[in-house]
Parts: sequence; structure tokens; C-alpha cells
Amino acid sequence: MSTTLFLRNLFLSELNAEDFSLLRGHLAPTELRAGNMLHRCGDRIEDIVFPYSGVAMMTAPLREGSGAGIALIGCEGLAGGFAASASAPATCDCEIVVSGQASRMAAPAFRYALDRSPTLRRWASQFDNALMAQAQQTALCNAAHSVEARISRWLLELQDRSGGERIPLTQGMLARLLGVRRTTVTLIAGHLEAAGAIRCRRGFMQIVDRAVLEASCCECYGHLKSNGTRLVSRRERVVAEPQARALESHG
Repeated sequence: MSTTLFLRNLFLSELNAEDFSLLRGHLAPTELRAGNMLHRCGDRIEDIVFPYSGVAMMTAPLREGSGAGIALIGCEGLAGGFAASASAPATCDCEIVVSGQASRMAAPAFRYALDRSPTLRRWASQFDNALMAQAQQTALCNAAHSVEARISRWLLELQDRSGGERIPLTQGMLARLLGVRRTTVTLIAGHLEAAGAIRCRRGFMQIVDRAVLEASCCECYGHLKSNGTRLVSRRERVVAEPQARALESHG
């Protein structure tokens, strides 16, 4: 597998050469297809997934209904690492909402690597902490802010991770992400479209004016961004040359 591809995932690209060598031999390519489940709540985690493109959504399931979104995972990190490192069942569902490419590795191999390297374990803990902060901010956002502000925030978060103006997200999926009725999303999306922030099309939403969307967003997006819990987006990240050379030495 090309080293250039590994550099597209922040978690992998920031590893030193020794830590990366603990993972590389176990990484296998995989496709992320929208609608597929990486795992469900209560499942034993079999694989850790490192996205290079595409977005996964962590959701809290309900006995009746699809639940609501907790956090998003894109090329800044990994899916399944939190539960796998603790040898614990998954505490939520994890569904692909934007298709893309990724690498996967078996959970036992990931745990072995963490046991071998304190620096790798510390880096994984930093991502787990960032994911927890995102989940906590989402809980506050759901309790304190309007649906319009929350829709704006999720669209901005999705764009940060997918890297394009066109977000392949239906209004039905957005309703699931928010835990609200689709008719509510349709109404508010119409308001945002009339304001010139977005354009709704069959199968995707297009961000037309990011500044207008940010103006309708709640403070939660800014907190996540300024505190570093959103880590970085694919378009903003610049991999340092020394790190790139370290990875190339394993090419």
C-alpha cells in the first residue's frame, strides 16, 4: 500500500517511524460505503478502521427509532479504537455516512501495538479524549441550541471532514443525525437555502456560502475548532517533512 495514502490519515501520519512499524504490517485496504455499519452497540470490536476519505457517524441507538448522532470520525482519526483498546463492547453504533477509502487492522493487533509502545498509547488516548469532548459538546448542543443551529454545525463538521462543497447527505440521514423528524429538517433546510447558505438536491446538499452557514451555527462549532478537539481537516493538514521522510523509510 502506498505511503502517500497513509499520510492522508492524521492518526497514522503523526506516528514516529517505530510506532508506525508496529501497525503497518497489519493494515489492509477497505472501502467505506455509505449506509454500512462498522459496528453496532454491544458488538465486540473486530477491526480498527483508519479513514483516508469518507466519514463515519457514531450514534446512540434507541429501542424505537434510529437514535441520534454523537460524533463524526473522518481522516483525522480512527473508528473502534476506544472500545477495542479497553477490550470492551461498543457503546454505540458506528455507521458510514460518506463513502471513502480506509485501512483496517484486527483489534488484537492494535491492542498488542498499544501495549508495546507508550507513545502510541498516548497518541491513541489523545484521540479518544478528542472524541469524548466532541460527544460532550454534542450533548450540550442538543440540550441548548435550536435545530437550525445544530443542522448548520453538522453540515460544517461534515464539510471539514469530506473536503468538498457537495455533501452526499440526504435530509432523511440528517434527520437521523439530529434525532428529529424529517419534516423539521425539510423546513429548516428551506430556510437555509432561502438565505443562500446551502442548496438542496436529491442525494446531496451543497454549501453555497460557508460564512452564512457559520452565522446561523451555534457556538459549539467554534468551541470544538478553537479547543483543538476537531483535530484537523484533510484540507487544512500539512504533514511535516521530517515525518514524511520517516514514513518513507518504511516504504
